[in-house]
Amino acid sequence: MKKIRVLIAEDHKLIRETWTSMLDMDGRFDVIAACSDTISAISIARKKRPDVILMDINIHPLNGFQATARLSKISPDFKVIALSFHTEISCVRKMFDSGARGYVTKNTGYAELMEAIILVHQGNRYVCSEIKETGYEIVAEAQIKEFATAMLTKKELAVSRFIQFGLRTKEIADNLNVSVRTVDTHRYNIFRKLKINSSISLITLLNAVYGYTSSAELKQ
Repeated sequence: MKKIRVLIAEDHKLIRETWTSMLDMDGRFDVIAACSDTISAISIARKKRPDVILMDINIHPLNGFQATARLSKISPDFKVIALSFHTEISCVRKMFDSGARGYVTKNTGYAELMEAIILVHQGNRYVCSEIKETGYEIVAEAQIKEFATAMLTKKELAVSRFIQFGLRTKEIADNLNVSVRTVDTHRYNIFRKLKINSSISLITLLNAVYGYTSSAELKQ
């Protein structure tokens, strides 16, 4: 079987050398380069076209978000997996928005890291179990199609967009001039129609459908 060619961009020497050693000992992978800065990583990626790029977020001179966005502009075929200590959903969303195909924390075990590389190489998107525990989910194309045919009412759509922006139930009720109980009813119907069970799942779906929303847009 052809080895998966991996480029590592990580500014911590010990972590960089550990990942390189781990992957080189596994016959499924070939580390073509391990860089301590993003300028070198981008330059090598241009020339050697790795199958998968492991990208630290806190790296210089371009951070992981900027470097991933730059790589995406060079070629949409670059498959970047973010590796970070950050578990905040905002970081995960931002990295995927920058063009990443996967997000794995540095607490992730060897087996799951290998799984992430293989699945992303095969064309899938991936988030590790630690991120999934926060409630973050990857939106599948089928879910977007399901949203398009869910027939939300105007009030349900308005409530869902307010949830997307992060407003609490009382704030949504005040904005729509309805009771808290009415908002709860709308929320229940939204979840039922979209076959989801949390606000985080709804936000993830709406971000995929509409992109990020400003408070000004919501008030229009």
